[in-house]
Amino acid sequence: MSTKERRQTDKVNALPIPAVVVVALVTQVPLVVTLILSVLKWIIVRPDMGIRFVGLDNYLAVLKDGEFYMVVLNTAVLSVVSLVGCTILGLALALLLNRKFIGINFVRTLLIAPFFVMDAVVGIIWKTLMLHPSFGINGLIATALHLKPLDFLGSHSLSTIMLLVIWQWTPFFVLILLSGFEGISEEILDSAKVDGAGTWRTIFQIKIPAIASHIEVAVMLGLIFILKVFGIIYVTTSGGPGISSANLPYLVYRTGFFRWDVGRATAMAVITVILTLVAITAFFRFARSKTSEVES
Repeated sequence: MSTKERRQTDKVNALPIPAVVVVALVTQVPLVVTLILSVLKWIIVRPDMGIRFVGLDNYLAVLKDGEFYMVVLNTAVLSVVSLVGCTILGLALALLLNRKFIGINFVRTLLIAPFFVMDAVVGIIWKTLMLHPSFGINGLIATALHLKPLDFLGSHSLSTIMLLVIWQWTPFFVLILLSGFEGISEEILDSAKVDGAGTWRTIFQIKIPAIASHIEVAVMLGLIFILKVFGIIYVTTSGGPGISSANLPYLVYRTGFFRWDVGRATAMAVITVILTLVAITAFFRFARSKTSEVES
């Protein structure tokens, strides 16, 4: 290899360096800082206590806290129920939209719109305009029917959070699943009709198996997004009553900005990341095995 060619090769190899540096600064530096803070005892509102190294004490304190396990259970229930709801509704709506009729583009736009609304805005709209027992639509309907308004966010806080998450994220599932349905060859569907396959048989034995990979992608991305839900909980229930509707991201926030315990909050954040990675990895392996069975 000549000197000129070697220099050109070196220049090409150097092209990814700026991107690698930026990614390292954005991801690895915060990670290192978080790991350092997680082994320190630092309560911001108690400067007299100073900042001192405590090793794994913050992690042990989190793992001994019964409140933490209750929130882990809340997070698991919220994630599983929301994923199942989004998947079922996403499949149903995608099937309904996978056809041509007057106003199809308008209907698709309306159904997809909630996905583009910010979490905090979703929470405010539902908390005040829809579910408020006094001046929301909930209160108006109850008054018209001479019934007592139901306090959704007080008596059924976690269930209400699930409904809001499903309402917001179902359009995301619809987008992915609808693209899968539209990619199915018309020849396959026509052959199924010729063979006498009815509507339900075509859906469950042809259409849904054909988009197994799309379902896997939708559920995987949906799991990641739902696990880090924060804005809706923050503006609606603030994790209450008590911690009945809190999830792990909100508990980390409350520990850091209500108790001002930086060390324990960062330790909890590290544990949350580990649990999230374990859950996503396990689900990915399960989904991959099921997808392989369907495709084979």
